[in-house]
Amino acid sequence: MNRRINQLLNIKPSEARLVGHLFLVQYFIGVATAFLFTSSLTLILSSYPVTVYPKIYVLAAGFLLVANTVYSRLEARLAPDRLLQVIVDFSAGSVLLHWACLTFLTLQWLPLFLAVWNMVVYMLVSYAFWGMAAILFNVRESKRLFSVVGAGDIPAKMLGYFSVSALVPLIGVVNLLWVSVIAFAVVDVLLRKFDFNTRLRAAHSPGAHALGHQASGSQPLVKRFFQNRLIFFIAFWSLLAYTIYSVIDFTFLSEIKRRYTTDHELATFIAVFFAFGRLLAIGIKLLFSSRVIARLGLANSLLIAPLLLLAVNGFIMLAGGSLESHLYAFGVMVLLTEILRSTLQEPVFLVLFQPLQPHSRLRGHLIAKGYPLPVALLFVGISLTFYFDYYGQDHIAISFVSKALLLLLLGWGASVFLVRKAYRRTLANVIKRGYFTGSTLFLNEQAVRDVLVQKAAGEDPMAAIHALSLLERSDYSDIDALLFGQLRHGGHALREYALFRIIAKQKTNALPLIRERLEVEPDEEVKALLYKALYYLDSAIMGNGVAALHDLDQKNRKAALAGLLQRKEAAADAVVAQELLHMVHSTDTEARLVALEMVKESQRGDFVNVLETLLQDAAPSVYTRAMETAGEVKELGLLEQVVQVGLGRKAGAALQRALLHYGDILFDSGYIRWGNYPRELNPVLVKVAGMSKGERAAAFLEKQVREGSEDMGVVIDALWQKKAVVTAETERLLKKQLRIQLRKSQLKATYYLHLTATDAMKPLQEAVSSEIHQDIQRLFKCLALLYDRKHIERVIELYNQPDTSKVYNAIEMLELLIPQKHFSSLNRLLELEQDINKKQVIRHTGKELTAGAIIGEILQGNKAGFNSWTRSVACYMIPNLQGEHFPAEVLQKTSGSGDALFEETREYVLTMLN
Repeated sequence: MNRRINQLLNIKPSEARLVGHLFLVQYFIGVATAFLFTSSLTLILSSYPVTVYPKIYVLAAGFLLVANTVYSRLEARLAPDRLLQVIVDFSAGSVLLHWACLTFLTLQWLPLFLAVWNMVVYMLVSYAFWGMAAILFNVRESKRLFSVVGAGDIPAKMLGYFSVSALVPLIGVVNLLWVSVIAFAVVDVLLRKFDFNTRLRAAHSPGAHALGHQASGSQPLVKRFFQNRLIFFIAFWSLLAYTIYSVIDFTFLSEIKRRYTTDHELATFIAVFFAFGRLLAIGIKLLFSSRVIARLGLANSLLIAPLLLLAVNGFIMLAGGSLESHLYAFGVMVLLTEILRSTLQEPVFLVLFQPLQPHSRLRGHLIAKGYPLPVALLFVGISLTFYFDYYGQDHIAISFVSKALLLLLLGWGASVFLVRKAYRRTLANVIKRGYFTGSTLFLNEQAVRDVLVQKAAGEDPMAAIHALSLLERSDYSDIDALLFGQLRHGGHALREYALFRIIAKQKTNALPLIRERLEVEPDEEVKALLYKALYYLDSAIMGNGVAALHDLDQKNRKAALAGLLQRKEAAADAVVAQELLHMVHSTDTEARLVALEMVKESQRGDFVNVLETLLQDAAPSVYTRAMETAGEVKELGLLEQVVQVGLGRKAGAALQRALLHYGDILFDSGYIRWGNYPRELNPVLVKVAGMSKGERAAAFLEKQVREGSEDMGVVIDALWQKKAVVTAETERLLKKQLRIQLRKSQLKATYYLHLTATDAMKPLQEAVSSEIHQDIQRLFKCLALLYDRKHIERVIELYNQPDTSKVYNAIEMLELLIPQKHFSSLNRLLELEQDINKKQVIRHTGKELTAGAIIGEILQGNKAGFNSWTRSVACYMIPNLQGEHFPAEVLQKTSGSGDALFEETREYVLTMLN
């Protein structure tokens, strides 16, 4: 059951426990805020006239600005889960204090202050909860899970609103605050019970939460305050949204006030109205919001609310109507804002920040939610106060509200396009960096640099290397001093890193230190790097330094020569060439291998004479390495010599590796393109083409198909391995080849069935069975080249699994993918192989084909196209023919076409028969 629910809600098994716990937390937060909202709204509606409500907005704006400042400081000091716990405990205590004041004191302004405090508590809890959720999940997880996690408040508020109408007559409006206190206490218990630390540590790096990005005072206002254009435009969108919500809410409440008067009537209407709204929202939120977001895209989903509200507002403007119609029309707008805000807008709103690094993400939540709301409340409150003072009315005209909403909604919808543009730009920047969270935004801060300098001088090699890398990327002015310090006193890894960076940055000011370290360096690896750096950086080394090369051991001489090669100067190259010639003619095999290593590292074809000489070396380790080196430096002038050495000295593996190193350019050489190479090289070239990337290799393989290569099976394997998209001509020829291969395979199957009649032919049966299996795999590959590759490769995967049910499923799938004429022939082979595997082949009792006749066909005509191994086995079986005369002259006339295995087997059998 749980698994089905997780699948329905698109929750992965590893996420289920965390999402469930967050859902519970959000549920009880919803209970707490629902009862706080109902009690505060009921008290304010029953205690004050409509003209006082704008003053509540203004007062709430001031409190929210103070609360935002306090929250931002707490957010910088506390971990997200601890911050939420502190906010929840504070909210519970403050609500309890309000209950005590309302119960034991008779202050007229207390209901007003409770209404203000309701907004503050709601916003603080929302900041903390979604701030933690934003850190727990990455951008892709957020798209799937935020709507599910946020759905916890819907059943909570629905239950809360429905229960209010029953509880108010029993306990009164003020005592509803106790339910909020108890719900907040449950949230506190849930937060203490669950360990968020592991997930939080995995979600973002240490310090990312605490460190802020303090922008320079000289930067533009948007950059200095908002840090990012995306945050700025989302904040602008939020400002318009909160302004619209405030206008709609005020108009709705004023209409309620005009219709209902007693506490019980107000509480019941508010509770039932919002409960039905939440009931409608729960299905939308759980089942549709993530799908709508996926279909429309993040930013476009924000357009739904403006468009729907425009439609309702248009109805109000055109219809006019009675007091009751205004109440319910604005009630619909309130429900729409509530439902869409919780189901679509808040999940999208939060996900839009996910590409930012953690600190900017949390700051974005605060800026875009915390500051626009008080600004919007302040604007609406002042505007309404001015309206009431100017017109001297105790309610606002619906026509005036509708016109104001029309302008605001049009502006709100237009702002979505600005958000979408900024989001795309942010994503593009993130993709260029290759990660969503990182330290690049902090590198110019002095505090961060001080920490990195401290780590760069530390003993932990990984931390020090990472710090040095970051400092170098930030153009830290004293990076040389840090590198030189690690070269003097660092461990093995740090000294190596320092030398790599000194060489890469061509820091000639390190030469005195390099000479100093050469005198005392105990580590052989580091010492070799020191010599490489010295011979690369020291411009005066071409004098006495060159003569000193002969005094160095093999390892250090190689490093010094690598340094000279890296200089890319004619004089240095001449010295290297001279030294390589000395190594080439050395009697020490290791010296000759070092020479080849130097040629390889140069990645240049300047040392052809070295390769030519060592290709003829007597030592196998040297000439095979010379073959590979010729390929690595892509010296096509030596290709023919490499092939001659590989074939002549039976170094097939080294030859294939050498040809692979040549890569796609190999097939552009005239030697290969015009077919001037020996016949025995062709199978090797086909395999190499299958493993090489590039159009030349693909063209070579297609040419093999057009010319009807004798190695057609290997060619098909290579084309499939390359995932080649063949031309129409090649496709036509492959279909022809498919028909030929099916006929040959059917003949092999016939031979197998007849061979089962003779127990003495068991080895030949196994060889034929092996060929049938190979043919099936090759036929699959050929079909994949011609038809639905993706699904046929899935068929291959299923077919090769031991689970028989999957094998039969694969066969059923294949029938739907390929023409029936091909499937019928292939299916017989598939069924035979399954019977062979299950040892349920029905023995053939007929005498149409004897074992001797089959062996004769395999050895002479070979219409089925058996390979060398099967032919050798067939030859070996001749002495076992019982009661059958096998003419020896047939065997004497049979040739193995130069195949050593078959020739050896034939000679052995002839000896046995004689």
